[in-house]
Amino acid sequence: MNDHTKTANAPQTRQDAGESMLVALDELHAFPGHPFKVMRDAAMEELVQSVRANGVLSRIIVRPRRAGGYEIIAGHRRTEAARLAGLTAIPAEVRRDLDDDAAVIAMIETNLKQRPRLLPSERALAYRMMRDALAHQGVSAEGGRHTREEIADKYGESPRQVARFIRLTALNRPLLELVDRGKLQMGAAVEISYLDTETQCWIMDNFEATGEAPAIAQAREMRRVYGEGALTQEVFTEIMLREERGKTGGEKDFIRRMREEYFPNMTTGDVMEKLRELAETWQRRQNLNL
Repeated sequence: MNDHTKTANAPQTRQDAGESMLVALDELHAFPGHPFKVMRDAAMEELVQSVRANGVLSRIIVRPRRAGGYEIIAGHRRTEAARLAGLTAIPAEVRRDLDDDAAVIAMIETNLKQRPRLLPSERALAYRMMRDALAHQGVSAEGGRHTREEIADKYGESPRQVARFIRLTALNRPLLELVDRGKLQMGAAVEISYLDTETQCWIMDNFEATGEAPAIAQAREMRRVYGEGALTQEVFTEIMLREERGKTGGEKDFIRRMREEYFPNMTTGDVMEKLRELAETWQRRQNLNL
């Protein structure tokens, strides 16, 4: 056991050094609404083994809680790894200068930088929290447009894509999990996000019964009919049974060739969504080169 680990397990769990100190694990609390999942997967097991061998080498970031203890701004995974490794305390940087909005922004920015691979639900919830915090600070003066642009600039997205991710937070939890699992494509999910809770439950019930989620064209049709106040469960079933219409033979052949040549494991709807994402990436690069 190295010296760092011994210190972290010592009876005295705090040693003030300015804003750096050891904090007892039982004094730490997750950030409210923390959108990033802490999973006990292979990566977590590697982190636990590293903590057992070397201790926690990078301080977590916390702030004092009004109710006592500390709120984690950054370091939820390191904190969980420390618990699993048997530590009783963890080195932390205590931030006393963060109000609620600033704490949200710091939490989101730190995690987005440290976690390059995010589930759609994690990115969606993070962008929404960032938008709301920025808007509350008075950054947004025009219905959220400025906040979307600021988030897009920070993280290499288009403002439209930021808005699309935020729309996903209007999905019920089971549908959002389908997006995370790749069973519901994002384009269709965005359209479905405009439907009410009952209709979203129909979609989930249909998936559980058939294994089929709406394609983009079907989801758009549902949204259109819903907007007209005519989407009943019978109409929903008819749309799910209806084949996608409106494509010319040339368009169908092009998508089929792209799927066979480049995306053999994707559905036709997923291929269309991927092509749209690639086109948006190309457009962003063109704009940066102007």
